[in-house]
Amino acid sequence: MAVEDPEVPQDLRLRIKDVVDRLDVWSAIESWVQDYIFLYYKTDEDVQNDHELQAWWKELREEGHRDKKSEPWWPKMQNREELIESCTIIIWVASALHAAVNFRQYPIAGYLPNWPTISHPFMPKENTRDFEELEESGRTNYS
Repeated sequence: MAVEDPEVPQDLRLRIKDVVDRLDVWSAIESWVQDYIFLYYKTDEDVQNDHELQAWWKELREEGHRDKKSEPWWPKMQNREELIESCTIIIWVASALHAAVNFRQYPIAGYLPNWPTISHPFMPKENTRDFEELEESGRTNYS
């Protein structure tokens, strides 16, 4: 959650302050991606004519996200700005966002008494109702 704030560099201020300002990390990733893209793609036509890039983008949308492939919000991948935005998002999600979401779990999940192994059910025995239910749905009524 962020609010507009013209007094900060990105014109956005996070409502929840953290040890690391996530917007600074986003800006660093975006700056690096822009420099990299501008190094290899001198014009928007270079992006349009990169057949490997266009095939990757088509596969990402149509195979990786079949349920969302017709959504209007997908970038068309026809210019450097769309490529920069898409690469920035991918790198952000795989790095800073992943770390921000998962590192916060350690204080709870890292404390073993919060996850006692006895609370996990044993594998049901074959030829029982629970075993059949596990085969059908992948879970049992006590899991």
